[in-house]
Amino acid sequence: MDNKKPRILIMHSAGFTNEMVEMLRNEMPEADIVTVADNEEEIHGALDGINALIGCPRSLFGAEILKKTKSTLRWIHASGAGCEEFLIPELLESDVVLTNGRVIQGPEVADHALALLLALTRNLHYVLRGKTQDIPRPVELRDKTAVIVGVGGVGMLVAERLHASGMRVVGVDAEYLPMVRAVDQWYLPERLHEALALADAVVLCVPVTDRTRKMFGKKAFSAMQPSAYFVNVCRGVVVDTEILTEALRQGKIKAAGLDVTDPEPLPEDHPLYSMPNVIITPHRAGLSDHNRNRSFELVRQNVKRFVKGESLINVVNKQLGY
Repeated sequence: MDNKKPRILIMHSAGFTNEMVEMLRNEMPEADIVTVADNEEEIHGALDGINALIGCPRSLFGAEILKKTKSTLRWIHASGAGCEEFLIPELLESDVVLTNGRVIQGPEVADHALALLLALTRNLHYVLRGKTQDIPRPVELRDKTAVIVGVGGVGMLVAERLHASGMRVVGVDAEYLPMVRAVDQWYLPERLHEALALADAVVLCVPVTDRTRKMFGKKAFSAMQPSAYFVNVCRGVVVDTEILTEALRQGKIKAAGLDVTDPEPLPEDHPLYSMPNVIITPHRAGLSDHNRNRSFELVRQNVKRFVKGESLINVVNKQLGY
């Protein structure tokens, strides 16, 4: 970093209040902190000399931004845990560091996963539709087996909640952590279908990579028990939506709780909306009364590190995608 003040552009979608931005400016007078609205014209008009880009809307990020900032940009921060939209060839081939919001979004997403599972097991999806007769008896979580696919920041917090509910927790992840108290058994991704056969409930928490896109298709749903519940709080593209729809229609799985879909949103006439054994929330798992504060604290620490030339927190491996 040269003697010129590093120029940091914060987008409105980062979710920070004016007070938060002013706190950053007061704490880091060594940086030139600029804010803009989530508007393509405004963003592109503020790119000159930018060294860091924080909270850029996924829909507005693209090669043109990298082209305009090629000689100056050093850091991009994606507010959410998922950052697949940022991993375009131009970024992969550059030296620009990408960070994301993994872990800080963990508590609220884990709560949402548990809420979806409990809503299904307690038959709320029937009751809220006014159906109280001729429905299955509610199912207890205690002594049931939960398979969590992707035991990273969010997945680990899901594991803790389900373990505390008395469930036996099976983790499927490329990273094997045998001493974790909340996970009773581990499977590598190559043995996913073996793990799914054990599941009374499956919770998806994986990042989007070439390997995980459509990982839940015909083979995965065929491996599950007809009594199994399915919850997705990561990304819709991890699941083949039409095969999921057929699995539900044919009784290959019992019910599904979805915070994400592919496409998102689904067409208004999509059959998943009318299925009595499906709950869909419109990608709301990442919101809470505290997530904005955690997000700001992460950016606050990383801005300080960036200005000082130190290593950043939550650096994404651009080749792996997480």
